[in-house]
Order: sequence, then structure tokens, then C-alpha cells
Amino acid sequence: MFSVLACIAVDHDLKLVVLAALVCATACAAAFGFHLRSLQAAGSTVRWVWAALTGVVAGSGVWATHFVAMLAYEPDLPMGYEPWTTALSWLIAVLGMGAGFALPVHRDTRATALAGGALAGMAVGAMHFTGISAWRMQAQIEWNEAFIVAAMAVGLLGGAAAFYLRTRVARQWVVVAPAGLMVLAIVGLHFTAMTAVELAPDPALALPAQLAGRDTLAVATVVLVALILAATSGLIWMQALGRRSTLHGLRDALDAVPSGLAFYDPDGRLLSWNKAYAGLVAAAGVEVRHGLTRSEIAQAVFAAGWAPQAGHTVDAPLSDFYDRSRTQGVELELPDGRWIRHQAFSTQDGGGVTKISDITEQRETARVLSEARDAAEAANRAKSQFLANMSHEIRTPLNGVLGVADVLVASGLSAKQQELVGVIKTSGDLLNALLGDLLDLAQIEAGSAELRPQRTPLGSLVQSVCDLYAPQAEQMGLALRVEIGPGAGDPVSCDGVRLRQVLGNLASNAVKFTERGEAVIRLDRQGDRVTFQVRDTGVGFDAALKAELLGAFGQADDSSTRRYGGAGLGLAICREYVALMGGELDCESTPGQGSTFTFSLDLPALPDAGAAEPHAVAYAADEVERTFRVLIVDDNEINRQVMGLILDSAGIEHAEAENGLLGVEAAVTGGFDAILMDIQMPVMDGFEATRRIRAWEAEQGRQRMPILIVSANGLQEHVDEGARAGADGHLNKPVSVPQLLGALERHVGAVLAA
Repeated sequence: MFSVLACIAVDHDLKLVVLAALVCATACAAAFGFHLRSLQAAGSTVRWVWAALTGVVAGSGVWATHFVAMLAYEPDLPMGYEPWTTALSWLIAVLGMGAGFALPVHRDTRATALAGGALAGMAVGAMHFTGISAWRMQAQIEWNEAFIVAAMAVGLLGGAAAFYLRTRVARQWVVVAPAGLMVLAIVGLHFTAMTAVELAPDPALALPAQLAGRDTLAVATVVLVALILAATSGLIWMQALGRRSTLHGLRDALDAVPSGLAFYDPDGRLLSWNKAYAGLVAAAGVEVRHGLTRSEIAQAVFAAGWAPQAGHTVDAPLSDFYDRSRTQGVELELPDGRWIRHQAFSTQDGGGVTKISDITEQRETARVLSEARDAAEAANRAKSQFLANMSHEIRTPLNGVLGVADVLVASGLSAKQQELVGVIKTSGDLLNALLGDLLDLAQIEAGSAELRPQRTPLGSLVQSVCDLYAPQAEQMGLALRVEIGPGAGDPVSCDGVRLRQVLGNLASNAVKFTERGEAVIRLDRQGDRVTFQVRDTGVGFDAALKAELLGAFGQADDSSTRRYGGAGLGLAICREYVALMGGELDCESTPGQGSTFTFSLDLPALPDAGAAEPHAVAYAADEVERTFRVLIVDDNEINRQVMGLILDSAGIEHAEAENGLLGVEAAVTGGFDAILMDIQMPVMDGFEATRRIRAWEAEQGRQRMPILIVSANGLQEHVDEGARAGADGHLNKPVSVPQLLGALERHVGAVLAA
């Protein structure tokens, strides 16, 4: 270090040394300024024009710095410079530094910045030693290798550090900081390298005739310095012109914004604003001007009657009013009835931006939408309540019709009487199915339909659908069969009830609309995806009817003379349930040749669950009559009578209660083995009665009594509520003999086994 300082102080003209440093600083600042322009033009071909200009300015500046410093070197010996080698040193500087600055332009990362800076530093060193090799004088030149290595290290590390610093500093220092560090690297490299030179005068050495003297070198240096100054001045002029153009365009753009915008310095003084801001605060009697403070504006608008929303008062701290964490801002009502939203944001320099937006129309729209939403929700609740009430009111008498019909079938009727009862049952079943479809569609439209996945063997499910409609197909002379591909019938996790309902509707339609031929239910598996297909050889339909059939109430024939009945709800329900399960129902058909309905679902096969569950315990009617007693809790006399007839047909003893409260009293005193509980009853509903019975059992330490909900309220929410209350099952009215006795069977068996 002392050797370098001694070299500068003793062997150099300090005035020219200072000039060299100024040239270097100017060149580096201009180079990094052009470099920043090339980075800002990323993605366009213009960036390479800026990159080329960067290389010329940087290389020429470094070369001029070197030779101004060489002019400052005074060895007091005749000397000159070989022209071609000197020119080569300039070319090395331009190309090397141009490549170094171009690397981050190609890909601006820290790695490329370090590599580019190192390349630029190496180019400075190569230029320096090439320029020294063009030096001719009457002396022998010897080199100190340690200083040579040190000089190259200073250039390489200093260049890399300067380029890396450009990626780390704040925007206002992005040119000055790396340029200053680059100047230190270049100056340090030059004088460290000059310290490595040791001259041994030799008057016998002859100088070549064609050498560039100090005057020629000075002229060339002046020309390059002028080039650098011109380029720097041009950059400054272009930046100023671009800034003015940008500010002018920005001012026009801000004035076009309908929201009011204002910009403040770190002390809260107004710097700039747009027309919308000036117009809004002018309504409060505020004349905007430079230097006006936030506090003055806020106090003026509050005094003018701007009323803040709930949660913010006029007396609230101003810091809270301008708190940038209040991302939603503060809403204020103006005296003329308008509403505005005030938002405040902080900038990096500690200043701020205020945005004022007129939200009168938004608030009115929100109010209208809120009222419409409330009305729609109220209408939806009313519809749901209406459907629930209608379901209860229709299913209750229907339970009596179908229940009595079931009992009559087993009462030894004549053939004619059996036929008449069959008509009652068929009509009642159709009415029950229609009611179920209406409720399903209402659930879907309300968005309350939910899937209840459980382990379901697909083969058994499809076969059960086929068995259900096989008698009807046989009566019509049709073949109804099942085709199951390899692995398609394996158990899966799905909502078996919904899936059975979809396949049942499709199979029912296939049988209904097929006069001769066959109907087929087919399953195929490809990986985790199972394809369900129901095809028939029936009447079919054309493409024009396809969209109508998959819509609500859609039918192939809706004329007054149509041959096939039905409300047209089945396919609409199928489509919605398939979509709920993650599939899409599609169909293909040709009039007179049949139809094919298809959908696919993701249903991975489940592993083998092990041994099958044990069968329910069989029982004899005479044993049940002695040991099993059932309590019927229902407010409808007909329902109690029907369930009593069904239990009598199986020889099961029973008693009755007219409401939930009487049911609880009977349950805790009568020694019953099971309870059939209605939901909708006066005095106390079935859910509360179930909860009280379970609480009594727990308090007395008694064995849990089976409680089955038997109700016309059959939505999933009713099933879930019953389970939460403690019920063991749910039967929808109208309940049939097989349903009721089947539900009681396992409980009867458990009592006998005990």
C-alpha cells in the first residue's frame, strides 16, 4: 500500500492524476446510467443498443483514464507509444467491458452480475497491461509479479463488487454507488500495476521512428473524454426529457382517474393532486395548494359536515385516519348525501398517497342486492318450509292408505279384493314416488343436497335395481339384464342411496319406453373410473329433444294424448345427482331404435372388508308376543292405528301415546322394548322426547332402548337431527309392512338373545 502511495506522490503529476480520476468517475457514472437503461428495456431489441453504447462509453472511459494517468507518469526519459498496440488496448477495453455489462442485460441475476463485474475488471487489467506493452523508452522494463497479481485481483474483485452492489442498493443509489466502487477498482488497479513497473535506464536503446508521442496521446485522450462527456450529457438530457414527458403523461393519466388522488411528503405536506381530488375537497371549502398539510385538510372536511362511518369519529387521532393498515379505508357521508371512501397509503420515503373514491352508487347497489338476497333467502326458506309442511301433510294420510293396504293384502281377501287393493297400493306408490321426486328436486335447487358416502358393492347395488324392475319388465315381455365388466362390481365408497336412485330412474324409463326387445344395465371399469350405462331398444328420441329431456319436467311426448305418464322429474334429478357425484349424464338415441344413457364416476375399488356381517336373528311370532313390547308415539290417530295393525299382523304387543311428553312418561314407566317416534307433534316434538328418554336411561343406568323415528319429515337434515338426539334409525312415511318389521327385526332378535 505504501509503495502504491509513493508511486502516486513521487512519480506522477498529481493534477493529471486528479483529472484521470474525474474522467474515470464520469465514464463509470455514464456507463452505469446506460446500463440501467438497457436493463429497463429488457425484452426489446433496444436493450442491446443501450448495451453497446455502455461498452463504448465504459471502455473509452477506462482507456482515457489509463492514458491520462500515463501522461501523469514522469520517468524523465524519452518515450513514446506504439500506435497499433495502443489502439488494440482501446479495443480490448471496449469489447471486454461491453461483454461484462451485457451479461446482466441478458439475464439479470446476482450470479450474472458477479460474473459481468469480474469480466469488466479483467478487461480493465488486460487493457492496462496491453497499453503498457505499447510503451517504448530508453530503459529496460522489469515487473514485480506480486504487484501484477495484486492489480488483477483489485480489478476483478472491485468490478464484481460494483456490479453486485447495483443489485442491492436502493433505486436512488443504483448509479452512484456502483460507479463509485468501480472508480476505486479502476484507479486501484492502475496504480497498483504502475507500482509493479521498475525502469532501468539504457541510453543505448534506440526508439522506433513511428511512435505516438505524448502530444498525440493527449489529443486522442481529449477526443475520448469529449466523447464521454457528450454521451453523459446526452444521457442526462434524455433522462430529463423522458422525466418531463413521463410526468406530463402521468399528470394527464391521473386527471383521467375518477378517484381523487393526492401525494404527500414525509412531513405530511401536499405535493401533488389530480382534478378529482381538488373537486371533492373543494365541496368542503378547501382550496388545495402546495404545502397544505393533511391535518388542515382533515379538519376542514370534518368541519364541513363529512360524517365518518361507524367505528371512526371526528375526534379520532389523525394517525388512525391515515393509518395504512386500514386497507378498507374510512367511509364518510357528505352533506349532499353522497358517500366516499378515504384510503391512505405510505410510500418508501415516508410520504403518503391519499385516495378518495365516490362509492354512492356502490352502496346503493349493495343495498339493493342485500335486499334482493334477503328476499330470495326468505322465499327459499318459505318454499322449503312449505315443502316440508306439504310433505308431512301428504305423507301422513298416505301412510294410512298404504299401511292399511299392506295389512289387507295379508288378511285373506278374495281375488277381486286383492286386485282392488293392488290398485290402491300401485296408486299410492306412484304418489309417494312423485312426492319424493319433488322433494329431491327442491333440495337440489336449494343447494342443500349432500352426499353420504359409505362402503357399497356396485355389483349388488346394480343387481338390486334390476331385481326391482324385473317383474315389470317380465309383464311387458322384455328382457332386463345386468352386464358387469371385470372389477366393475367391486365395493367402492359412494352414496349408494343416490346412485341407486339414479340407476333406478334410468332403468324405470328404459322399461317404460320399451315395447319389445331388452333393457341392459352395464358397468365397466378403467382404473379408478367406473362407467354406468343403461341402454334399451325402445322408442328413442331425436337430437332436438335431448336438451329438453335432461331439463326439469322434460318429456319426449308432452301432448295431451301422450302414451307414457310421469312428471318428467326423473332425468333432471339424475343429471343433478350425477353432477353432485362428480360426473356428467349424457345420452344418445335414435328414434325407433332405442336410447343409451351414460355417466362415469371416479370410484376407486376398496380392499376386501373381511367376513360378512352376521344375519339378523330370526324369531317366532309367538315368542315375540310374550317378550317384545313397542310404544307408538304419534299425534295422528290414523298413523297410530296403521302401525298398530302392522304390529298386530306380526303378533307384536304395542301401546300408544299422542305426543312427545306422553311418550316420555310412558317410556319411563311402561317397560317397553322399542319406541316408534314421530317428529312433528304438539306439546313436545319427537327430537326432544328422544333426548329426554336417553337422558333418563343414562341417569338410571338402564340399557339403551331402540328408538326409531317414523315421520313424514324425511329430509337429510331430519335424519341427522334424529341421530344427534339419540335415535337408532329413521323410517319415512308412508311406511310399509316389510319396512317397519324389517327395522324392528334385529332389535327383536337382540331382546330374545338376551
